[in-house]
Amino acid sequence: FGIDYQGGDGGGGYTNANNSFGGTQDSAEKKSRRSYDDQTLVPITIQMAYRARPDTQSGDGSLVLEDGRPLHTVKMIGAVRNVEDASTNVMYTIEDGTGVMDVKEWLGDQDPQAVQQMREQTKQEGIYIKVIGQIKDYEGKKLLVANAVRPLTTGNELTHHFLEVMYSSEKFKRADSIVSPMMMGTSGIHNTMGGGTGFGSNSMAGGMGGVGGGDAIRDRVLNFMQEHQDDSENGVSVDTVIQMLHDIPEPEIRKAVELLSEEGQIYSTLNEFQFKVAM
Repeated sequence: FGIDYQGGDGGGGYTNANNSFGGTQDSAEKKSRRSYDDQTLVPITIQMAYRARPDTQSGDGSLVLEDGRPLHTVKMIGAVRNVEDASTNVMYTIEDGTGVMDVKEWLGDQDPQAVQQMREQTKQEGIYIKVIGQIKDYEGKKLLVANAVRPLTTGNELTHHFLEVMYSSEKFKRADSIVSPMMMGTSGIHNTMGGGTGFGSNSMAGGMGGVGGGDAIRDRVLNFMQEHQDDSENGVSVDTVIQMLHDIPEPEIRKAVELLSEEGQIYSTLNEFQFKVAM
């Protein structure tokens, strides 16, 4: 099981992250329950974890990423550089091309046999593992405390993880720009439907393109590809997008495709004109 690690000391990566489980647990009277949105599983890189900063607003010792996302439960993938097996825990040192971090997995007396067998598979240097857990900050040193550790069974999991890191970051950054044009175009939708011209989806989308600018056009292109990428095993062609979204100028569509590709939200398949959506 696992993938042989070929090494690499590359830099880069995204930003950091940390979790909120390291703080003290207040009573229900003193602190309201966290929203489900705040407890979303966040895919991150090691560099993102190191760059996470304390959340000054929460006051519970939790961390936030540089882009403002709160860190509670995180997902990280890395190559095992070192394993230390103790009686109460297993300590891994992993590397993902953006940094190196220690991972601690506590051992339970009542762990099922299947969990024990899985742990034996992960305690090998040179393989990739997927870790789900919380980032803790002990006296300025960050540590990933694992809830679950699993070996990777295919290289696609590694590729998907880094695409997911980029996608979730861009989705958070663009949340306001995605919602705002929809809200601004709402009156136009009602007017069109009230006039008895049918569903009016093109009028709605056209209004978004005019009001929201480049982001709205990019969203329309991305949504179209998501809806039609399964029509062909090679995804959606740029020419098809241009033909179907005929109210958007061709140069604007090609620009949107280029930006989506650079952001990692879409990827080319058969050639540089066929694309599928990463998520």
